[in-house]
Amino acid sequence: MSKQLSLPVLLKDQLSFDNFIAGENQQLIDHLISVAKAEGNIPNYPWLTYLFAETGIGKSHLLFATCFLAEQHQQSCVYLSFRDKPQLAVEMLEGLEAYALICLDDIEYIEHDLPWQIALFDLINRVKEQGHSRLILCSRFPLQSLPLQLPDLLSRLSWGVSFRVTVINDLERCQALILRAEQRGLVMPLEVARYLLNHLQRDLPGLIKSLDKLDELSLQQQRKLTIPFVKSTLNL
Repeated sequence: MSKQLSLPVLLKDQLSFDNFIAGENQQLIDHLISVAKAEGNIPNYPWLTYLFAETGIGKSHLLFATCFLAEQHQQSCVYLSFRDKPQLAVEMLEGLEAYALICLDDIEYIEHDLPWQIALFDLINRVKEQGHSRLILCSRFPLQSLPLQLPDLLSRLSWGVSFRVTVINDLERCQALILRAEQRGLVMPLEVARYLLNHLQRDLPGLIKSLDKLDELSLQQQRKLTIPFVKSTLNL
């Protein structure tokens, strides 16, 4: 089966491990890198990984990064978000066990949807039985609080290893913003990054989204990223 990546196509910068500020998440990143590079049936290898954290911490970034790295190592991979469930058919989960890496995001969105929960349960069983795929699932909730109604599915999810994605501190948020600006060809001084952190919503996706407008207007006006330019551009 050929690779299938359902990743954001409008991203200006690739979501990779290189532009993810690890903070206290280095053990998790090392694990995901090994998952992305793993090949075939490895005895006692953790084939199921469960990630959780509140919104805006970087769970999806880590899934995209794992997919990109797997693709670089010629591993077939697929990403699906259950946020898109209204536009998806439950049969989408059939046959995913043919992929080397399966990343399923936002699984809390199948709450109160028994057909999807049963389909995920069956997929996990097939992945376990066939023994050549790795499965990564993400949610806002730790396993013990996951709002799913199928007890057998919750039991299956506990078969794997579980990681909490830890929030980075303010300096690390600034470093992430500077790095993502640099990848767009922008030079962002630390004081500008701190200004954005103090005057915009503090979640990293929201901060990075502000780079779109700054990127466009700085190019048009040939302006450097200074605090006065940022204030006028973003109406702060």
